[in-house]
Amino acid sequence: MIVKVDKLVYGGKGLGKLDETVCFVPFVLPDEEVEVVLKKKKKSYVECEPVSIIKSSPFRTDPPCKYFGYCGGCDYQHIVYDKQIEIKAYILLETVNRIGKLNLESLDGIYPSEKVFNYRNRTQLKIRGEKIGFYKRESRQIINIDRCELLKEDINGVLSGVRQLLKFLIFQPEQVHVYSSFSGDILVKLVYPRRIKRFPLGLKHLKAFLSDRLKGAGIYHTKGDMLKRNLLLGEKYVYETYEDIKFRVSIDSFFQVNTYQLENLLRTVLDNIDGYKKAVDLFCGVGTLTLPVARYGEKIYGIESNPYAVSDAEYNKKINRLKNVEFLKMDANRSGDFIARLRPDLVVLDPSRNGISKELIKTFSQTESIEKIIYVSCNPSTLARDLGYLKDRFSVEKLYMIDMFPQTYHIESVAVLQKMK
Repeated sequence: MIVKVDKLVYGGKGLGKLDETVCFVPFVLPDEEVEVVLKKKKKSYVECEPVSIIKSSPFRTDPPCKYFGYCGGCDYQHIVYDKQIEIKAYILLETVNRIGKLNLESLDGIYPSEKVFNYRNRTQLKIRGEKIGFYKRESRQIINIDRCELLKEDINGVLSGVRQLLKFLIFQPEQVHVYSSFSGDILVKLVYPRRIKRFPLGLKHLKAFLSDRLKGAGIYHTKGDMLKRNLLLGEKYVYETYEDIKFRVSIDSFFQVNTYQLENLLRTVLDNIDGYKKAVDLFCGVGTLTLPVARYGEKIYGIESNPYAVSDAEYNKKINRLKNVEFLKMDANRSGDFIARLRPDLVVLDPSRNGISKELIKTFSQTESIEKIIYVSCNPSTLARDLGYLKDRFSVEKLYMIDMFPQTYHIESVAVLQKMK
């Protein structure tokens, strides 16, 4: 069976037709002709696997990773990077126009990543027996890897060390989480399926196995969807910087995965702020956006549900000597009443890929004081949905794409919304 690929869609797959039925195929490019085999048949479409490329795109390249196509981490390694950017920009614009029913003609800025490999500062390694790696594509099987081309090289070094470490542990963890700051300081989580009372090694021994830049290691167990820390060895913080702003990031907090793109993200947000009296930053984390934005107005409130991130944010406010910032531990998706009482003129938000709640949509639409919304998104589909809900009250003045995740289908964007007069 031969399929001609019309375009790539969000999720990384190519779209074509097979006997007038919509067909999705991974690891292809627009205008390619591909021999496929049927994998799944749905009511309105089929999913296929490529067997061979009959007509190849000039933008196809050889993937540098030997696990590409099996590991579920990458989607676009077969595409030259400039074409990846073009495809993502098209998908972002098409998605917000189609789902949000908007009529945007173009993006206002596109920012490729300085590094297209070895950029990720964080990973979660899965462990099962002698296998250490990531889940196989569309599976819970673990692909056993010796390195990942997306990870910073120091994290690949930790991966190698984990293999040696496991030989000395009676009880194996089921996951190892690694975070490496821009300067190379490392935090590690060893995650067990149940609570363990003792850990046989100290920080000195873990450094010998994993990295001499290891600052701290936490021993955790899973409890439902949560991780509970049982023991901490060493420090629980590392530090990141943006210009002259310093951020403490704890072992249980989050920071941007691609710190090489942090400047483009923050600059895009800041360039669209022309002063404010009261602002709120929702899903604020350790204050990554809150603290730089604080310098552009009178008062800003950061809202975050993760208590460890709030603690970091409070500390970051103090070390950066910013007195016009207040952080609140609160579920941002349920902060509608607070926002209505606060009456901000600026809203900044960076939600998860699920987007924002109906409560927030309603609050934004009904709060007369809100003049501008700056919406940072990692999912064009939920961004488009939310923009569609808000379009009767706010116009989308600008839309930017910042490629935080090269070699993957993920798309980071910034939408600037202005209250309509």
